[in-house]
Amino acid sequence: MARSRSGPALIGSLAALVAAGPILAVAWIAITAPWGDYLLHLIETRLAGYVLHTIIVTATAIVLAGFVGTAAGWIIARLEFPGRGIFAWALALPLAVPAYVAAYGWLDLTQAAGPLQTPLRDAGLAGLADLLPVVRGPIGAGFVFAVTLYPYVYLMARQAFSDQHPDMQNAARTLGASHWQTLTGVTLPLVRPALAAGLALVAMESMADFGAVAHLGAPTLTVGVVRAWAGAGSVPDAARLAVLLAFFAYLAFALERQSRARARFGQSSGGRQHTQRIQLGAGQTVIALFACLLPIILGLALPLGRLLYLALTEPAARGVLDALRHSLTLASITAVLAAILGLGAAYAIRGGTRFGILSARLASLGYAAPGAVAAVGALVLFGGLQNVLDGVWDGQFPVLLSATAGALIFAYLSRFAAVAIAPSETALARVTLRLDEAAKTLGAKRRRIAVEIHWPLILGGVGIAALMVFVEVMKELPATMILRPFNTDTLAVIAHNYAADERLGQAALPSLIIVLATIPAMILAARSLTRGTDR
Repeated sequence: MARSRSGPALIGSLAALVAAGPILAVAWIAITAPWGDYLLHLIETRLAGYVLHTIIVTATAIVLAGFVGTAAGWIIARLEFPGRGIFAWALALPLAVPAYVAAYGWLDLTQAAGPLQTPLRDAGLAGLADLLPVVRGPIGAGFVFAVTLYPYVYLMARQAFSDQHPDMQNAARTLGASHWQTLTGVTLPLVRPALAAGLALVAMESMADFGAVAHLGAPTLTVGVVRAWAGAGSVPDAARLAVLLAFFAYLAFALERQSRARARFGQSSGGRQHTQRIQLGAGQTVIALFACLLPIILGLALPLGRLLYLALTEPAARGVLDALRHSLTLASITAVLAAILGLGAAYAIRGGTRFGILSARLASLGYAAPGAVAAVGALVLFGGLQNVLDGVWDGQFPVLLSATAGALIFAYLSRFAAVAIAPSETALARVTLRLDEAAKTLGAKRRRIAVEIHWPLILGGVGIAALMVFVEVMKELPATMILRPFNTDTLAVIAHNYAADERLGQAALPSLIIVLATIPAMILAARSLTRGTDR
């Protein structure tokens, strides 16, 4: 059957290539720019520490998030108990909490002068208080990432457990395998590709974060990129660190793509019959409810509860309303543009041409690049374009291309294009080409086919894409810190600035507003993503 090679597919391909521009610009400046003294000094002093912290933080997050997400996914997919339908989507909600916000709450809860240790010390139990762990350093940062990012593993594990054909477990049982042997020998190996895909996303997010690791005293490569730009003022050195960071991130990205391919094979071979859930008794129900509540308490209730207390008892931060307006404006504009870009890229993939598929995949690479990398790429790209225009206009061209909202939105699109492409691609894949051919035989033109046939079927997927991008932009910190226009702070930036000045009471209110603004969108997205597997 002939594939489309023009129209939306071509436009989507070009847009996807533009979105990939910052990532390609970072690689170019890292290779071609002369070396400075700052990076050479960094190699002799702190670079090994950045790499070590990155590895420890990421490994801790992977191990803990893998355990929590897999257990939660298996409980929801395989067990039946009161409240299971609510927990099915509620377990995804900690994803609405930025890791740096959870880090503010957890460090304040567990530090020596915090509400957990102080009562013990007042009661003369200082020795017992000293035994309580403080959420700090690379291990603490890994814990914070695990309790906020485990939903990536949970959502994919739940889908994989639900899609398994019951005959596989039944065959193992008839051959004499115990429940534990069936779980470890049959069930878990079959869902391993899906788990690896979720863990790859946890790894990429952990490596990309700036706010949490900076606050908890675990400087990773992302901190090095921001310091190279903001402290040393060296874009080339920041670009070289960004390339090193992107190398680790792309390893996780490659694992995620490979795992998805394996997951599709495993799921397609299982048919559409699903394992019947196990009805729990009263005692088992209590255990299942506790197991489902614990991740939500750790990722959502405890850190936000502490920040709520601080927001009610400490003086309010200044400039919150302006920051809220800036955050909502940037997130809304980026969400709409990303949805359009994602839809165009999805049409490019559906067109089936090599150019279309390659451009869409290049745009997807941006998600593996941390926000600091996308920001440095946008600086390089727009700075070069500014120089060209200054040459043409003899230095009279206005400074419109760097440190502006346009540059920031461009960096957001580069960073989160993949978030928009995946849901649109999935939705459009359900519209078979036979529908197009049938409409054409009835005389329908391309525009009418897109509006009257495609759009009603893909509207949900495009809406999910916009919601997910909105949530990501509201939470994004490093790209916003580097590229925001003068006097245009967002909620994430003022929360970070107050927290960096040890004024956590003032950081609490903007942190809570970020979660309040994103959690409705996250509920809609989580309910939509889990509805298909809630049988």
